[in-house]
Amino acid sequence: MKVAVWSPTPFSGRKSTNLLLLALQTIWEEGGEQLVLHADAGGSGPEHFLLSGGNRSRMMKQMEFGVDLLNKLLYCRRFDKALAVNAAYTFAGGKLHILPPGNSFFYQENSAEAAAATVGIMRHAAAEFQNVWVELPAGLSDFSRQVLSAADMVIINLAQSPFELSKAEQIPTFRRELFVVGAYEQRCVYSRRNLMLLNPRLRGKCVVVPYCADYLAACCAGEVEAFWERGCRQGEEEITDPFFKAVKKAYLGWKRCRAQVP
Repeated sequence: MKVAVWSPTPFSGRKSTNLLLLALQTIWEEGGEQLVLHADAGGSGPEHFLLSGGNRSRMMKQMEFGVDLLNKLLYCRRFDKALAVNAAYTFAGGKLHILPPGNSFFYQENSAEAAAATVGIMRHAAAEFQNVWVELPAGLSDFSRQVLSAADMVIINLAQSPFELSKAEQIPTFRRELFVVGAYEQRCVYSRRNLMLLNPRLRGKCVVVPYCADYLAACCAGEVEAFWERGCRQGEEEITDPFFKAVKKAYLGWKRCRAQVP
């Protein structure tokens, strides 16, 4: 499935980390390979939270490594899975492959070309990977519109605020859509229940990822994979951490939404 992960505003709650959680949970539950195209050249992507300190310098040295380079290598050729994997960072026992954005000028100066390249990679890769996730820049740019229209499903990342809710009312409708509220706090007046009451469009299509200091610390240290594995080693009936329970519910919501006929 081709999945676009997008936020209507740059202030939404933790788009990259929410994408990462859903992809890792999908691997844990289903076992299929996942490809992430980090197409937001202006922000941190999931790879940032999986690369520990020493490896981050390696990432910074490879600015021509990612979506734009893969497009050049595949030009006028059929999609090559091995080439895509070799151009990506690989985690989770070889199941999660993340293509960084590459050179930011590719997106800023050639928006139409960048969108066509991203959509082309996404469509061809969908035949080789269980899911292809594309992390998009916030806001409705021409680039984002083209990729969103080509996706099978759109995950719309929101934060708990009146400003976010007002923007949610202006979001285009997609064939399959799921709203994810990141850094979620139960005591906030904009709780999941209230969000669905205030915006009926969210009913049955809204999941949450709670605020968790330990998870954020793991992100900062580049140790998300180890953190996540500790939680997943618990059996389904043994999970005691509310954070992992909530992420499991978010995964089930994504799975249910994914199965709906558009």
